[in-house]
Amino acid sequence: MLEVKNLSRKGVFEDISFTVRKGEVVGFFGLVGAGRSEIMRAVFGVDKYDSGEVLVDGKKLRGGDPAGAIRSGIGFCTEDRKKEGLALRLSILLNMTLVRLPLLAKLGVINRPAQRKAADQYMKSISIKAPSVNQLVGNLSGGNQQKVVVAKWLMMDPKVLILDEPTRGIDIGAKWEIYNIIIDLAKQGVGVILVSSEMEEVINLSDRVMVMCEGQINGCLSKEDGITQEKIMALASEVQK
Repeated sequence: MLEVKNLSRKGVFEDISFTVRKGEVVGFFGLVGAGRSEIMRAVFGVDKYDSGEVLVDGKKLRGGDPAGAIRSGIGFCTEDRKKEGLALRLSILLNMTLVRLPLLAKLGVINRPAQRKAADQYMKSISIKAPSVNQLVGNLSGGNQQKVVVAKWLMMDPKVLILDEPTRGIDIGAKWEIYNIIIDLAKQGVGVILVSSEMEEVINLSDRVMVMCEGQINGCLSKEDGITQEKIMALASEVQK
């Protein structure tokens, strides 16, 4: 579903190539400064890159074009939900439906009942704990804020969903709920990219793990070959010459 070919940005990452298949969870692990988040921002079009290609279903995306990435079916939950993932002074309803608004409007007029129905549906399906969809997102717990971010992208029915540190700063209960969402997405055929600093999370959820070190992919580990902490750390700490 997604193919990244020889993606490079000078001084940040170099010659990055990987694929994501339908219904597959591809994990990305690396130590601080490895370049994982920077690659995802480039794939989604938030940041530009110097060379390489990003393709969805074989069609090349234009670099630096997030709107084009969204139209192609890529969703991106950034690692900083408060600064980049949410509008904290807006309601759950408005945050959830931001990406879907073009589909909820006709001739520039939003279909309010359809908007409310969609938000209520997702609030219930992924167990967002709040009095109503009119609750301000800034007043929610970290776990519920993260679920609002995820719901926003689920509403667009993504082909590929990038999750950058999806469980950072949330409690154990909310973590398990996010894990179940990831598992369900894969079962539905969505390709998932999971970027995480928690090794157990990457090992347990991923079909394949790309291990990075200083802006390069040092190796790919698959479930068939065995994904272990020892193998990951060996690749994450070894600079390729």
